[in-house]
Amino acid sequence: IEGAKSQEDTEAVFKKALLAVIGADSVTLKDKYLDWAYRSGGYKKARAVFKSLQESRPFSVDFFRKMIQFEKEQVSFLFQHFLGKREMLIDIYLWMDYIKEELNHPLGRPENCGQIYWRAMKMLQGESAEAFVAKHAMHQTGHL
Repeated sequence: IEGAKSQEDTEAVFKKALLAVIGADSVTLKDKYLDWAYRSGGYKKARAVFKSLQESRPFSVDFFRKMIQFEKEQVSFLFQHFLGKREMLIDIYLWMDYIKEELNHPLGRPENCGQIYWRAMKMLQGESAEAFVAKHAMHQTGHL
């Protein structure tokens, strides 16, 4: 935003504008605020802005799609970070949550679940792999 000297100034401008602009006219402003939050402060900042705005209707579908994309990027980053360190044991629940997110989220892509499963199997070893297979089977049969 032109004239803003710091992130705090920019955020203050967004907040004031959201108080002044109501209804359908606020939709684009909310989208831009969420984008700015992610670019300036990363996932945590975008999540905080999303939470602060989620009760302030109306929204665009893109508002939710953006947040979902930011969350997917965060999950992907975390997996890459932890999977790159062989010495760390990957929690099977993270893999299951990743699969469940694709299956259950309105904008998830269930067709990706098979790939996620095989990535987990490549990364998990020994008892962790066995436990993952058991948890996945329980989920598939509706027992989890």
